[in-house]
Amino acid sequence: MAVFDHTLNLATAVMELGRFQVDLGTRELRRDGVAIPVGSRAFDILAVLVSAGGRLVTKDELLSAVWPQTIVEENNIQVQLSALRKILGPDRNLVLTVPGRGYQLCVRKPDVAPTSRQGGSMRDAHRLPPPLNIALVGRERAVQRILAMLESSRLVTLVGTGGIGKTRLSFEVARRTEQDSAEPAYFVDLSDLTTRDGMLEAIMTGCGRSTGDAGVPEEGVACALSNLRGLLLIDNAEHLIAHVAEVVDALLAANAHVRVVVTSRERLRISPEHTFKVDPLETPPASAAQVDILAHSAVRLFLQRANAMQVTVDADSRQLQLVGEMCRRLDGIPLAIELAAARVADLGLDGARRCLDDRMAFLTGGYRTARLRHQSLRATFDWSFALLGHSERILFRRIAVFDRLFTLDALGAVACDATLSLDSAIAGIDALVANSLLNVQMEGPRVLYWLYESTRAYALQKLCDEGEVETITMRYERNFSHLPSRGGEDQLKSESGNVHRPSPAAVHDTLNWTSAQNGNFALR
Repeated sequence: MAVFDHTLNLATAVMELGRFQVDLGTRELRRDGVAIPVGSRAFDILAVLVSAGGRLVTKDELLSAVWPQTIVEENNIQVQLSALRKILGPDRNLVLTVPGRGYQLCVRKPDVAPTSRQGGSMRDAHRLPPPLNIALVGRERAVQRILAMLESSRLVTLVGTGGIGKTRLSFEVARRTEQDSAEPAYFVDLSDLTTRDGMLEAIMTGCGRSTGDAGVPEEGVACALSNLRGLLLIDNAEHLIAHVAEVVDALLAANAHVRVVVTSRERLRISPEHTFKVDPLETPPASAAQVDILAHSAVRLFLQRANAMQVTVDADSRQLQLVGEMCRRLDGIPLAIELAAARVADLGLDGARRCLDDRMAFLTGGYRTARLRHQSLRATFDWSFALLGHSERILFRRIAVFDRLFTLDALGAVACDATLSLDSAIAGIDALVANSLLNVQMEGPRVLYWLYESTRAYALQKLCDEGEVETITMRYERNFSHLPSRGGEDQLKSESGNVHRPSPAAVHDTLNWTSAQNGNFALR
């Protein structure tokens, strides 16, 4: 988000915006004192935003002020904003679009504006997006823990599976840090970038510094930001993880004052790093009483999103039990819960619950303004799957036959063959865990693995797409009952401590492929 020094002279109705001056009296836009041509409607929009003094202006306000007593299409606003931003050039971030809410002039008083090493204002710095008018559910303890970590560590990486809420949590942490320290927070989003140079340029621009020549090395960025103070938030780093690790490592070595928060599906793996694993929201057990169901954060989020769409969930035990069951099956993952709650308006609670058997097709229709990979559950997993290597993808789809905890021995017996060696599988485990696609649980000296139900549903689809369902299922049936036990045990235990060993028939009950033509399947 851009930051601009501003002063408003009420007598002359002139606002200073960095290089620009907006004269409301003469309806002139000047750059460095020289008038530049601007269309009437574009200036009207700018005048409304200037008069708001940094306040958010809704779409309806803008339409009423610029086109009074006239019915026009909403895209007229976008056309005029595009023309205005073209005129502003490098300062185009002066006018911010807040998705789903309205428009805002990014202004900051000069007495708190940070200065660059060269003494110029950091007017191009990307500041945090305005807070949403939606309460952050179930994350207060996590916020406090991360803030405490930042007291002793200058680098904290928030890791977790897709849709777990890393970005939203990091925004809350950054805002609290900004409020408590009176130092700025800078925001860099890497989700749409694909190259190292693009990443370096985004970090420089996000911190309000000139990028200079393309391809500047990490050390050059670190030197340019050596006097930066405050918090640097780097969001969505997993697909550029190695490059991000290098530049953050260099920055922290060159700057003893800046703190960095990174969100990623895997950690940076550099020495200054402290990692915070973002867990799912709390889900109620199947035996929970009505009052206990309401106490769990996953249920509260579901009800919050349902209420936002004017869907009322009665407080009787039947409806709350359905909500609790859906939240459990969605593993407490916020994105999946929000997508499911959105479908209740069309299908009702019982219909939405049944559709979870085909959740990859069902959980769609996220916010229009959200990133593409957050508009459906499948797209979220597609993003993570694309980061895997060939052997890792083979392993990922084959372990989908396990519906509970499983050991390395079990994995080797089912997943390994001439196309996937045990060494490759062990390396693949590390990659899947690092990318938050596989969970690890310690049980004494043993390591057990398990998949979220939604992750498993996606892996099953990949297994079906590759035509391996029958082969891997038969291998499971043939080998599972003969696997060697550890510590004299012949069975695996679930998280609750109950003894569980999936029967071969249970695999067939779980996988139901309906036709060879379309490859559809359902979780049971």
